[in-house]
Amino acid sequence: MNDVILILCVLFPLLLLLGVPIYVGLGIVGLTISYVTDAPLVFATQNVLNGLDQFPLLAIPAFILAGNIMEKGGITEDIISIFRHAFGHITGSLGLVTIFSCMFFAAISGSGPGTVAAIGAIMIPAMIKYGYPASYAASVSATGGTLGVMIPPSNPLIIYGIIANVSIADLFAAGMVPGILTALMLAFVAYLLARRAGAVMTKDENAPRGSIWLLLWKAKFALFLPVLILGGIYSGIFTPVEASVCAVVYALIVSVVVYRQLTWAGLSTAFEGAIKLGGALMIIVACSTLFATVITLERIPQDVVATFSGLTDSPIVIILIICALLIVIGTFMETISAIIILAPILVPLVVSYGVNPVHFGIILIVTIEIAFLTPPLGVNLFVASQIANIKFEKVAIAILPFVATLMLAMLIVIFFPQLSLWLPETLRSLR
Repeated sequence: MNDVILILCVLFPLLLLLGVPIYVGLGIVGLTISYVTDAPLVFATQNVLNGLDQFPLLAIPAFILAGNIMEKGGITEDIISIFRHAFGHITGSLGLVTIFSCMFFAAISGSGPGTVAAIGAIMIPAMIKYGYPASYAASVSATGGTLGVMIPPSNPLIIYGIIANVSIADLFAAGMVPGILTALMLAFVAYLLARRAGAVMTKDENAPRGSIWLLLWKAKFALFLPVLILGGIYSGIFTPVEASVCAVVYALIVSVVVYRQLTWAGLSTAFEGAIKLGGALMIIVACSTLFATVITLERIPQDVVATFSGLTDSPIVIILIICALLIVIGTFMETISAIIILAPILVPLVVSYGVNPVHFGIILIVTIEIAFLTPPLGVNLFVASQIANIKFEKVAIAILPFVATLMLAMLIVIFFPQLSLWLPETLRSLR
């Protein structure tokens, strides 16, 4: 047991500091612990394969592909047009448009960086054109992309549901209210910062004119996709995996038949992006399964529960300690990896304190949102800074008010669990 603790506390952090890819580090640590504990090699290989042999994982690449197809098919522009019409008359409105467009697109793609790329590619140049500082434009787009992990369908929620053995449909429902609340808070901060940014803020001259109903009717096919996905899941018509496949087929038909903007090159790029991102996630899942298995067999989660049980009897205090730990870990660890590594340890701990695992899943996701915006990893910052063509450091400074807002949202979710639990409980009672 002491050898295992030494490997976890020394070897794994050392590999991360040396810049070893996360999946390689997980695999090396898992194999090393297997060797130290005299487990046969077949134990390691079987666990790696078993990590991928999970049906719900099929939803992740499919949701990514559906979002990519919508982006390449021109559907994203209709979504943005609706919010530009709604807020374009407000001075400094493009920040609001970006946040709410990201919120809606998140309900299609389920990916944080994917949302930044899709919405930011359109909104960042538009904001810079209208006199917004490039750092503001990049920070708002990067912040809006964090909603991709909370608004369902969410790839991190799917991973958490698999690991924690929690209903993915319940997690999707639990993320709705906190996700919308977080979007409203971020939009308010974006508006205040726009007014104080030092540039001449004008109204959105390119905002569509005419009736909002005409715009809604024009975007009806784009607006129906989240209804199809979430309505089908919550009504029991299909599972999250089946919903993801339906989303791909629907996005493909709408992009080709209705919008007629999807080219063979665009379709190829959409598939290539889904394969790269989905494949990267699957490699991490496979290697981390071995890691999670060995720490479970060594009874590390039980030891963690016993250790914390002697510190405090308050579930709130435990959750606050965990969130502080997650914020620190998120600065150097990729989101999916953090969930896969920590969930097997933390879920038994919080459950022992009487915390609902669905509620904890939302707390975990809200906290991990912050990791998308914190250097040195901060993947959303890298995507937004590249689109805005400014230094990463400038975006990292401009993002601080939004990070503080996300921390406030995290505290609200912690202290008001019914924000997460009300909707899934209501939907279960209606079934």
